[in-house]
Amino acid sequence: MSAAPSKRSDEDGFALAEVLVAFAILALVTLAMMRAFGGSTASVAAVARSDARLDLAERILERARAAPWLAPARRQGVEDGLAWWSLVEPVEGAGLPPPEGAKRLVRVTVGVGGKSTPATAPLLGTLVLTGAPR
Repeated sequence: MSAAPSKRSDEDGFALAEVLVAFAILALVTLAMMRAFGGSTASVAAVARSDARLDLAERILERARAAPWLAPARRQGVEDGLAWWSLVEPVEGAGLPPPEGAKRLVRVTVGVGGKSTPATAPLLGTLVLTGAPR
């Protein structure tokens, strides 16, 4: 028993036009995916910059809280490539000065700018009970 030879038709396989359309669709899907991943990469970078600014502001506040005495002053500097400022202001209670040798309440405010922008707006602030001046 011999197998009958198969007849080859003109419809076997893919036409050149079909292959080109498939590649065009694949290219469009790839481009859309690249845009989506590119946007998420930019978002991750923005969050990382914001985290770096917040981390620096928290470190500056912790240094202020650890100091035994905080004099009212404005300080500024550059750390980790980020410009920062801190402001220590006394909090007056009912307009009366605190008794001699008593602890004082001060407001500490910190602002941190970007790598190329100066710090203008406050980023973090807190109240600190500080010792009497020496």
